[in-house]
Amino acid sequence: MAASCASSSLLLRPSMLRSTIPWEVASSPRQESVAMRAAIVPGPPSANETWGSGAVDGDDEGEWEEIPVHRVTVRDRQKGVTHSFWVPEDRYILQTGEEQQIDLPFSCRHGCCTACAVRVKSGQLYQPQALGISAELREKGYGLLCVGYPLSDIEVETQDEDEVYWLQFGQYFARNAIDRDDFALELAVADE
Repeated sequence: MAASCASSSLLLRPSMLRSTIPWEVASSPRQESVAMRAAIVPGPPSANETWGSGAVDGDDEGEWEEIPVHRVTVRDRQKGVTHSFWVPEDRYILQTGEEQQIDLPFSCRHGCCTACAVRVKSGQLYQPQALGISAELREKGYGLLCVGYPLSDIEVETQDEDEVYWLQFGQYFARNAIDRDDFALELAVADE
């Protein structure tokens, strides 16, 4: 699919759809814009499309803000599949993928583990809350889908959680073989 060079935008006022959107699902103005777009625009956005969030606190005359939408391509190495979907720049990749029924790896959803770890092949990933991976690994192109925002069209590849954990903490583990103490193991099992 060829990407269009033209930029487009979809600007809506919340009053246009108040009767059709369940507002309990929209807990922020930006989520409100996601709900509005989903309610009236079928299918994926065109390449480089942007869409606006509505006014805050019911003020229909508020400022309009354009939010870029980017194509995210996730190659899942463990399952041997590739997913491609659209994600607004202000939305987490994992959450947006799940909303589109895309099965992606995850565990904590808070950026603290490495179950959703990816290696960025191309594009830019913004992830200020990625506590589960070190700054050094982030600089090497690793990221977390659960707390990652796309800043451009992006292509990522899932990583084995143990592999990322080892890259991050392996230097702290014992380097030599550990002598196994079978007697201590028997005592531990007997206590259970």
